[in-house]
Amino acid sequence: MDGLRRGERLAPRVLSVGAGGVHACVLPTQAGPLAGDHDRLKIVVGAGATLVVRPVTATVALPGAARTRLDLEMDVSRGGRLVLEEAPLIVAAGADVSRSIAVTLAAGAIAALRDTVVLGRSGEPGGRLVSTLRVTDDTGVVLHDAMRLDPATSRQDAHVALAPGHRVAGTLCLLGIEEPAEAQFALARAGALRRASATDLAELDGELVEPWARWTQAVVSSRATPPTPAPATAPGAAPPGPT
Repeated sequence: MDGLRRGERLAPRVLSVGAGGVHACVLPTQAGPLAGDHDRLKIVVGAGATLVVRPVTATVALPGAARTRLDLEMDVSRGGRLVLEEAPLIVAAGADVSRSIAVTLAAGAIAALRDTVVLGRSGEPGGRLVSTLRVTDDTGVVLHDAMRLDPATSRQDAHVALAPGHRVAGTLCLLGIEEPAEAQFALARAGALRRASATDLAELDGELVEPWARWTQAVVSSRATPPTPAPATAPGAAPPGPT
């Protein structure tokens, strides 16, 4: 918790600390992001620690000629557990958003991620979004996923990212642990991906709330791998060097 640092538009807050780990949120301190803004957030989970990040309020990417960039980086150390539920990202009409999510898992680390995208505010069409998710562990790339939503190509994109008439998309990702029940998409290594679209947030929640609760519980209740202790050094002796 000593590492909490407030950014220009985002401020992390610890909600509680207990046997279930640290529960936290990220508060927006101003409206937006505005067109041309670049929000960067980095989350580091220590070895053997558990962090649960809860959503607070939706993020509204506002319209403008400049591209908005949203970068999220997560490093989960050995045996760490991370549950991250992002607040809905609303891409307003006329907004152009590029979002990048990068996850690095050390040995024995596991994570569950949830994100939601809403095209347009109430009564308006959506803007443009290009979103990428890249996950790596100590053996290499686990997952590289991309989603493009563009009103200029909505007819060609129909049935690819969104079903016709749908304006909300949600993605669940389980990493480093097998899905407790049958997964929509199983990863090459332990993990799963599930995606759904809907006409509104309530309908989407009906599709994803059950698997998300199951995945969250699987991560939080999983036994963490303890960090490897440093080799002992006799008093007055120099620490071991490379061999």
